[in-house]
Amino acid sequence: MLMRVLMVEESLPVRDVMRHHLECIGCEVVAEAGDTTQALDLFRTVAPALVTLDIAVSRRGGMGALALFRAMRTVNPQTPILIVSGPAFPEVRRTFLSEGALDYILKPLVDGSFEQLFARLSAIFPQLLETAPERVAKAPLVDSSAARPMRARRRVRAA
Repeated sequence: MLMRVLMVEESLPVRDVMRHHLECIGCEVVAEAGDTTQALDLFRTVAPALVTLDIAVSRRGGMGALALFRAMRTVNPQTPILIVSGPAFPEVRRTFLSEGALDYILKPLVDGSFEQLFARLSAIFPQLLETAPERVAKAPLVDSSAARPMRARRRVRAA
């Protein structure tokens, strides 16, 4: 049985890369959200086994990523939430981790990111060990149509 995942990420290219790699390790992305309100609605509806959360996701209805994280933990404290996000202030990372985040994987995503993800998830979900770890290594972090590395784009602010 595939592990059901809710992905909370506003960047479509990053979603595509993450979906590909999650599927390679035995997950099924059952829902994707591009903002916090949509994410909470989907969390309640699809009852995922795992959530991936970008803390820079679009804020809706006055709810930021930390409020979303806390609401999800209130609805179902057993659902692991993996933070996949850009660098944050150390206190922000500590807050998510101290409040129960499974891990904090940094973007831009690099080839070793998914081995880290697989190791962390297989410790919690032993059924993933049935998926050969070689599949993780053989799934390069590239967009096959463009044959170039896929990276999460950083936002550039005008001066």
